[in-house]
Amino acid sequence: MAFFVAIFLGLLLLVSAGLNVLLLLLSVGTLAGGGLDPDGGTYDEAHVAGQVGGEHKVLQIAIRGAIAEGANPLLGASGGTVTAVHRALRYAQREDAEGLLLYIDSPGGGVTDSDRIYQMLRRFREANPEMPVAALYGDMAASGGYYIAVASEHIISRRTSISGSIGVIMSAWNFAELAKTYGIEQVSIKSDRTPYKDMLSPTRALSPEERAMLTSIVDELYDQFVAVVMEGRGMDKDAVERVATGGIYTAKQSLEHGLIDDIGDYQTALDWFESRLGHEVTIVEQRRRPGLADLLMGARNDSPPSIASMLTASSGPRFLYFWQGGR
Repeated sequence: MAFFVAIFLGLLLLVSAGLNVLLLLLSVGTLAGGGLDPDGGTYDEAHVAGQVGGEHKVLQIAIRGAIAEGANPLLGASGGTVTAVHRALRYAQREDAEGLLLYIDSPGGGVTDSDRIYQMLRRFREANPEMPVAALYGDMAASGGYYIAVASEHIISRRTSISGSIGVIMSAWNFAELAKTYGIEQVSIKSDRTPYKDMLSPTRALSPEERAMLTSIVDELYDQFVAVVMEGRGMDKDAVERVATGGIYTAKQSLEHGLIDDIGDYQTALDWFESRLGHEVTIVEQRRRPGLADLLMGARNDSPPSIASMLTASSGPRFLYFWQGGR
């Protein structure tokens, strides 16, 4: 008996020692990847456009893919589009960037995440009124992507970019008829005083009152989107609502509607910044260097969740500034 106890204790010691080594490696990895950097990482500046090694720098903030914030499944730390933009704005102030270029290639995303980024950018511009801020599109800047773009003072679309999709959507699957066919029933225990508690259950149809309730929220969030475009683009409400139909637009159409300022590419952006600043500039992007923890555990906190995970999150259906055709 004592023999087996000794083996068991030995195994526990080995497991404990292994966990301690792993925690040590993760700590060293964090320090190696971040040192004393307040944003928890070591960053390199990658040249994007303009003169290589130029003295005057414009920082590119890239917003690619679905706009969403998530949590790291291992470390529990938040990460995603909001965190990445917040980090980049801090970096811009520390490194004395002379301008910001938002590179947007996104179909949009969460209503709250899009608005958080918009508000951060507006506050940054208010705190740094002399710093020029422009946006340049990739393949698309739709819905939440456009919502963020209007926080800039100058918007440039590539001639092949798709934009627009101004509006709000909330979608959910409903299997009520299929459930009846196969005798499937979802049991929901709720108080008579909370009749809407199981609203959007996949096994029953929406009541007219529930549909009206959700539509009123969508309408309010739509009005907020319209107000943001009015403020950012200097357009009146009627002009915005004429194009805020959820429809998408080419670069030429966007320019005709007043949704953008120019059609071009990086050279167009360089020309605009140089005309504003009065000298040549270099566009660079902040890129995080993987630390040991990242290499060991695949723990990266700056990548947004996939579009699929954003739309099918365990928390259920979400209100989105999102173009579903862009996924």
